[in-house]
Amino acid sequence: MAKIKKYITQDDGNTTVVIEGVNLGDKETLFLDNGLEVQCDVVIEDLYKISSEQRKKIFAMCRDIELYWGEPVESLRQRFQTELEIMNGYEHISLSNCSMKLARELIELIIAFMFHHQIPMRVETSKLLSGDKAMLYWATVNRNCIICGKPNSDLAHHYAIGRGKNRKTMNHYGYEVLALCREHHSEQHNIGVDTFDKKFHLENSWIKVDDKLNAMLKGVKDNSNI
Repeated sequence: MAKIKKYITQDDGNTTVVIEGVNLGDKETLFLDNGLEVQCDVVIEDLYKISSEQRKKIFAMCRDIELYWGEPVESLRQRFQTELEIMNGYEHISLSNCSMKLARELIELIIAFMFHHQIPMRVETSKLLSGDKAMLYWATVNRNCIICGKPNSDLAHHYAIGRGKNRKTMNHYGYEVLALCREHHSEQHNIGVDTFDKKFHLENSWIKVDDKLNAMLKGVKDNSNI
């Protein structure tokens, strides 16, 4: 594996590094020997390894799926890891020493699977995932209230979009939303956004509108599978 041994930060903010352990082919060495530059992409490995909390989340969700479907936890874990490997071209993933980044991607994959198949979560699992951005996103996409879990909830904007705008024709990019049931959506309006955020600890939890959410807000039906 190639390693960065030294670096110098230039006046323009860019960084010049010395990298050891790079395998070069004949074409690359020919270019370099003739004073030509060889372009390359450098991907920095995540130095932080999977945390015990991330492992707990993964096994807790697999346990919930087992209770609902009957497939053993170990089989589910291996299935999700293999799916992530195939999706993103990763080598074998091990929960003993994978990076935090890979663990986050695996957690998001399992959360999306559970919401898509409407697999119920135990209270303990919900508490583990409380505040997790992936959890909030998929709850919102599936219109489950992020506070009480009620289905068919509203897509509530964090801040008002202003009068005179047609929600069905305007683009909602730049806005933030969460799924709130009618009761909690009304409470948000009644007590004010800041008070509501503090009460339910949502200060940094609102989801930025992406293509999927924008389409939902404009009333476009989405029949795609996860």
